[in-house]
Formats: sequence, C-alpha cells, structure tokens
Amino acid sequence: MFDGGPLDGQTFTLRQYARVPGIGNQARTRIQSTVKSEYNALVLQVNRRFTDGLQFQTSYTLSKSTDTNQNSATFTQSNSPYDIYDGSFDVGRSNFERPHKFVSSLVWAPDFYKGGDRWGNYLLNGWSFSPIITYMSGAPYSGTVSGTSLNRTFGGNFVPILGRNSFRMPSLINFDARLSKRFRLTETMNLEVLAEAFNIANRTHVFGVDNEMYSRSGNTLEFESNFGAITGTSSTLYRERQIQFAARFQF
Repeated sequence: MFDGGPLDGQTFTLRQYARVPGIGNQARTRIQSTVKSEYNALVLQVNRRFTDGLQFQTSYTLSKSTDTNQNSATFTQSNSPYDIYDGSFDVGRSNFERPHKFVSSLVWAPDFYKGGDRWGNYLLNGWSFSPIITYMSGAPYSGTVSGTSLNRTFGGNFVPILGRNSFRMPSLINFDARLSKRFRLTETMNLEVLAEAFNIANRTHVFGVDNEMYSRSGNTLEFESNFGAITGTSSTLYRERQIQFAARFQF
C-alpha cells in the first residue's frame, strides 16, 4: 500500500519469487534479441540561404519514442528486465525521448554603409550577428522504490503501477549568440574579433533529479518528500552562462 504522495492509499499486487534456501536468488544471464524499439516523428523546416546579408535555419521535431527497456551497455547485464516472465512492465518511454524540439539559428551580416567613404565602410560594415535558440522537452525518468526490488529479483525498482520513465524533467530553453567584426587589412589579410555568449539568460538546465519516490517498510511504501528535487544542472553541452572573446587573423 502507498502512504503519501500522488498514490496515497492505493494498493497493488505483484508476483513474488521465492528464495532458494541457503542460496537466495541468483542472477541468470540470457542474451537474446527481444527488445522492441519504436520511433515516430514529424519534422518541419524553414530555411533561407544567405541572401542580402541574412540567413536562417529553423526546425521543429514532434516525436514519440518507446521501447522495452533498451540499454546501451557494452557487456551483459544481470537481470535488467523488471520481471523476466512478464515483459509488459518494461514497456515505456525511451531514455532519450524528447517529444518536442525546436532549433532556430540566424546569421545577419548587413552592409550598413553603402557610400564611397573608406572610413565609413571600415567602421560600419563587416559586422555579423549569429544567435541560436534551442528548446526541447526534458528527459524522462522513473519514480523508484528504495531497498530490495519488490518482486525479490535483481530487476528494476521503478513503481510498477506507474511504469518506466513516467516522469519528465523540466524543459530546456537555451539562447547563445555570437557578435563579430571583420577588418580588412589588405587584399589577402583580414582580422576578425568576436565575442560569444552561451546560455545568455543564465537559465538553470536540469539534467538530474532525485528519483527515489517511495521507500519500502514491510508491505507499505512511504513517500519521499525530496522526490523530483534537482540534483544536477549542467552537461557537456549546456552549462551556466559563459562568455568568451577571441581574435582571428586570416592571410
């Protein structure tokens, strides 16, 4: 029975596997191609080639990805199915599913000055502004039960009546930009100075949460108040606001 949380008062029945006296439940390994994975998507794109100093690329992807607990392990895993005799428990969202993804990038390099003055052309032209906006749904995760697995195996420990990957982290919204100025020194030499900013809004990008939803006490599952609390806010691609400056000499 569940005590507290969104499942308070609900009960469920789960098959139990008896332990062998003096041995316990030992892991068995069987390698077979039984994992099923499905991916369906709709992709919309609007692009403009570089014309009159403007170029942009915009895309939106609506997708759905499900599988029966696909893993990316290099070697075999011990009892990765939730229940080796009932594969229905493992049907759920793929670990990398992002139902909505929108990416828009732009390059704007206008000629502000069209006169014949050398200094006007030198100071007002050669600028380039390149922003990129990314939005995507948060990664899915499972609400888990701490302690030994509910059916006394070495399989998964997510809440069985909710299923695998039934929760989702907050969406990711990111804005990067680059501003550069090119100075033409001679016919064959150019100097470009630039500034790049990543995560300009300094938004918190959530990549990890506390997924322990219930703790087991006999036949009662007690709700954990820290469930869903943020535990990780950075990755190799998305971090806190960062700004860098550079210069590039071309000849």
